[in-house]
Amino acid sequence: MQIAIVSKTSQIPDDVIAFAAKACDAQVQECAAAWGVAPTPVAFYAREADLPTSQVRIMAIVDDIDAPGALGYHDDALGVIYGRVLAQSPSDTAITLSHECLEELIDPTCDRWMPMPDGRSVALEACDPVEADSYAVSVEILGEQRDVFLSNYILPKWFEPAERGGFDRMGILGRPFSMSDGGYMIVRDRAGNESNVFARPRLRLSGATSNLRAAAKLTNSETRLARRLRG
Repeated sequence: MQIAIVSKTSQIPDDVIAFAAKACDAQVQECAAAWGVAPTPVAFYAREADLPTSQVRIMAIVDDIDAPGALGYHDDALGVIYGRVLAQSPSDTAITLSHECLEELIDPTCDRWMPMPDGRSVALEACDPVEADSYAVSVEILGEQRDVFLSNYILPKWFEPAERGGFDRMGILGRPFSMSDGGYMIVRDRAGNESNVFARPRLRLSGATSNLRAAAKLTNSETRLARRLRG
């Protein structure tokens, strides 16, 4: 199985997407090792005709996303897992692409919940609590090196109340079940009621706040966050 990055945008050159895909591939392998799950390779295909005929999850970069207010999402439609990422600036597109690849790796069907100390549970979203944070990695293709920005992500210790460190890739968070500015999480109480919890907003490169982006997702019934909240 692999995540196939396909360009359906005229705004971003193929070489930029190729570097982003290679950076995401390395990050997914790193994240898979940290989480103890099987890695899912990430590859860029310049032509849809070159796509494998099976064992592939398509992540398309598009000019017009079919989830108003969202920058990206992945979903499970009749057993077929796929994703969409809105074309933005090269850096923001790579960050969103990284976010969706990681969350598809950890919870491809968007339906896993983890227990919290107070009896509630939290949706298993690998990037949402730290989604406004990003870091640069160096990527080389055919002898050319470029820096690519990727999304921060939480680590398994984030779900362990007794842990004292190592909660996210960038080392920003100081305790389990916390969020950095601009992050959010989806929680479910003991009665099964679900709601979203926001950290303080923070401006990202695109100039939009994470809180506004997450709130906008709720206006469309088919987005990932709205589907979580429908239960």
